[in-house]
Amino acid sequence: MLYTDAVELALADLGTRMRRGQTLAAYRADLRLYARFCSSRLRVARERLTLQDCATLGVAKYLEYLRGERRNAPATVARRLAAVRALYRAVWRLAGLQRDPSRDVGYPPGPRRTVRALGLQEAQRLVRAATAASRTPLRDALMLLLLVSNGLTLAELTALDCADLDCRRRTLKVRGRPQAERIVPLSRDAAELLARYLCTRPAGGPLWSNRAGTRLSARGVQYVCARAARRAGLGRSVSAQALRVTALNLMRSAGASEVTIRELLGLRRAG
Repeated sequence: MLYTDAVELALADLGTRMRRGQTLAAYRADLRLYARFCSSRLRVARERLTLQDCATLGVAKYLEYLRGERRNAPATVARRLAAVRALYRAVWRLAGLQRDPSRDVGYPPGPRRTVRALGLQEAQRLVRAATAASRTPLRDALMLLLLVSNGLTLAELTALDCADLDCRRRTLKVRGRPQAERIVPLSRDAAELLARYLCTRPAGGPLWSNRAGTRLSARGVQYVCARAARRAGLGRSVSAQALRVTALNLMRSAGASEVTIRELLGLRRAG
């Protein structure tokens, strides 16, 4: 099977389980790099490269190349390995391979970053600061409010559509892992603000958009978080992941059970 055909089949398979085109674009770019590596090592033109050719090299050599010659960080190596694993997992049988070569390697070890959560007063200052000197104050404040009070992930937040909001029932439909969704309850104040914001949005489109009118990217949300943190005087960068951990801690402080926290945050296990 030609490598280019294998990539298209794998991306089509991923597309049935992923909503975000940006993720697929990142996988395509990483698989293009894998093709360049295999082509150069095997001295085979990329247009004639087959998946069987790539499998003969073994994925471990590709990881050595990423760490050594390209000096990629562990997180980057892990991301690029995930793309290669998705490729082989989707098509290795169709390509006539005897086994999946990507199963021979594990994800690279690396230092785990500690995400520092905010306190309640810091979180309140952050949400208020999001409205300062912003061209979209209501949008920015609502995004941070959902992150810090409902614990949405960055992917869940950016994937929200206007149709996911039910202001009358005060609920929000959130899509988490592929083919998984949950209903998140909203506070009265959040539901009222979201209803007001919804009146400014075109029906059926994304809940959050950028200046061009297209869906706001994950980078755009992180920019809003960092800008609000500076204006709130927190003195450190605040990410969407930090706000999710903040939400978890606030739920525990309020006496929520671990089972309730798992349901609200879409976790397999709390913590």
